[in-house]
Amino acid sequence: MSTKNDLLAKVQETIEEQSAKLEQLKEKALDESSDALDDIKESISALEPKLEEAKAKAMEIADAADDKWDDLKDSIEEGWDEVSAQLEDGWDNLTDKVKNLFS
Repeated sequence: MSTKNDLLAKVQETIEEQSAKLEQLKEKALDESSDALDDIKESISALEPKLEEAKAKAMEIADAADDKWDDLKDSIEEGWDEVSAQLEDGWDNLTDKVKNLFS
């Protein structure tokens, strides 16, 4: 059973990692103008709302009162798992597009 702080730390770590990856990719992709990079830019744009959703989920975790944590824990963890999976899928899709660009 994870605690509220454990889950919040896991969420924050994932958000920071994904944000850093996205920013690095943006810097590289935004300097280019080819059609292939347009797909990458679209993927970046699609990931940004998912990252914002992850941040909102983190706030929900942080704002959950300690006495309500046990009642909310399963729902919040389930929601986070879904958001996290969406981020990973989006990142995998974006990574595949980048690999195709350079192959």
